[in-house]
Order: sequence, then structure tokens, then C-alpha cells
Amino acid sequence: MGARCLIIIGLIAVLSIFSGCGATQLDKNWGKSFESAKSNQILNPEAGQNLDPVVGLDGQAAESVLGTYRNGFEQKASEKAYNLNLGSIDSIGKK
Repeated sequence: MGARCLIIIGLIAVLSIFSGCGATQLDKNWGKSFESAKSNQILNPEAGQNLDPVVGLDGQAAESVLGTYRNGFEQKASEKAYNLNLGSIDSIGKK
């Protein structure tokens, strides 16, 4: 009787240990949500196959735009910041 219980308990213990090593649903779907989100954000999946040169701004227009962009950082802000004092915390709720 005692040996039979020991065998059953040992068998249950071994089966419970090995059931934790099996593939779970998480293992089967590992990385699929990331790949799905990445593929949903790609506008044109075949863009890498198009070897035509990019058509857009010509050199002079691009240089002008880039110069204006760079000069925008050099200008100082001429507007002053104004602080508005609406009272102190002590005066809140007092009449």
C-alpha cells in the first residue's frame, strides 16, 4: 500500500515537472505581435525593389530650404516672457 502511494506520488511529481517544459501558447506566438505591428506600419512593402532615382526638389531649391532651416536656429527669440502673479496660496478662499 505504501509503495503504491509512493509510486503514484512520484509519477504525479514527474508528470507535473515535465508538463512545465512543454511548449506553451506564448512560445508558439513569440514575436508575432511585433512582426504584425511592424508590417502594419510599412506603407509600401515593395519600396526596396524600386531602384529608380528619387524625384523631388532640385539642388538649388533644396539648398535654399536647407539654408533657411539652418538660419532659423541662429536667430534669437526677441519676445519677452511675462509672468502673471495671481496671488498667493494664502489668499485662496478668503474674502
